[in-house]
Amino acid sequence: MNKKPLVLLLTLCAFLISGMANAADYPLTVTDSAERVVTIDAPVEKIVVLHSDAAEAVSILGATDKIVGTTDSVPKYKAYYFSNVMGGWEIVGTWKEFNYEKIADLAKNDAGEIEPGMLVISYANKAEEVEENLAPFEKINVVGLDLYNAETLEEEMTTLGMILDRQAEAEAYNDWVSEKKAEVAEAVSGLDMPRVYVEGGSIGDLGALWTYGRGSALNDMINLVGGENVIDADEANPKVDWETVLAGMPEVIIKVPAVINQLGWSNTTEMEALIEDIESRPGADAVPALENGRVYVIFRDMTLGTGAVVGLTYWAEMIHPEAELDPVGVYQEYLGMRGLDYPEENFFVYPAI
Repeated sequence: MNKKPLVLLLTLCAFLISGMANAADYPLTVTDSAERVVTIDAPVEKIVVLHSDAAEAVSILGATDKIVGTTDSVPKYKAYYFSNVMGGWEIVGTWKEFNYEKIADLAKNDAGEIEPGMLVISYANKAEEVEENLAPFEKINVVGLDLYNAETLEEEMTTLGMILDRQAEAEAYNDWVSEKKAEVAEAVSGLDMPRVYVEGGSIGDLGALWTYGRGSALNDMINLVGGENVIDADEANPKVDWETVLAGMPEVIIKVPAVINQLGWSNTTEMEALIEDIESRPGADAVPALENGRVYVIFRDMTLGTGAVVGLTYWAEMIHPEAELDPVGVYQEYLGMRGLDYPEENFFVYPAI
């Protein structure tokens, strides 16, 4: 079902509400995800995003026109989300090393003076370091927001909405996420809890398979959609052997490979190969997931960050085929918020659910 009319209505409502609301008062004081008290001196006119999650969040709030700089990870891994807007963005370093002189240059006017209104968004664990290195350059505000953790995402979006004076847009997004989460919770309520194994990476060593334990976003995803993780580990990203997976007798297997700079897959060749690899493993024919044809490959990007509720809806359908949800429609709505069209010809989960 095409959800674009609903997306347009939500966007229009957010715009109208924003127009009626009082503009933010500056200087504005907020607490970021590093528990730092940050004062935003003036309305934000320029933004440097030091991670792709921040770029996506700014996009949700409709402020990509203010982005002037980013790290090389965005064009390397997320260009498909920003190809229509990032033509003028300057590269200010890598995901772990930033060019502070270049960031400062982006804050300067034609006379070579740094003007108020520059905001730099980093991950929370980098905020102190970034602020210290930019301290010699006055009038540049630094805020630490992760914008990928489901537990803190809505609060962070509220904070970012305040900073950018996009409170209505942040509220509309948070309401949408809450609505979709509620739909998933209702759809899986009272259903059995199948045993689930999630595997990351590509085809690899059967003695060191990359999976997910407690503390990981994907373990939380299993719990939220009414499944039981067969990997009982306190480590977020443990490596396990295939024998451990066999012992868990998973009823559903979900493969979540990293996909470099593409929005899903243009064909199912790679997805089929990943499933065939699992089917060929020793003892696989005795695993309930393989006996019942419930081994899936899913596009990793929509399980994390601002689009995680899209992945949540897909996962609910994979783990509970009887759930009556519309993951494609949810993805259409999400991409609509980003100003993007849903690519009908691409594949995001295989086999189809």
